[in-house]
Amino acid sequence: MKEGRHFGTRLREARLGAGLSQSELEELSGIPKARLSRYENGHVEPSIQTLARLARALNVSEASLLGDERAVLEEFYAVLSERGVDIATKEQAQRLGNAVADMVRSVGGIDKIAPSGGAAAGAFAGAAAIR
Repeated sequence: MKEGRHFGTRLREARLGAGLSQSELEELSGIPKARLSRYENGHVEPSIQTLARLARALNVSEASLLGDERAVLEEFYAVLSERGVDIATKEQAQRLGNAVADMVRSVGGIDKIAPSGGAAAGAFAGAAAIR
């Protein structure tokens, strides 16, 4: 999600990404549809408790709904975890970060990496198996 967007835009994107209508999100979260609409249209911001309920219902992090940079790290970690790469120590995280940075530089930058598991991404996954 792009920086500079307000909470409501991120909420709408997350809801649509989950394939939910406002009525369905109301059922899952217990938050009235009228209030969901007010959030999405940027009229009001949720409380911390409501933010947690929305994140749980949408199966996303609170950070992603807030536009926090931690959402990018959470997504990176989730992809690694799904592919069987476990990071148990700070040293492993540093080694993995250095390996990824070296690989990105070697292919000419992040924009040169094929999206969604292309050849370069496959090379990353194989080289990143730090256990």
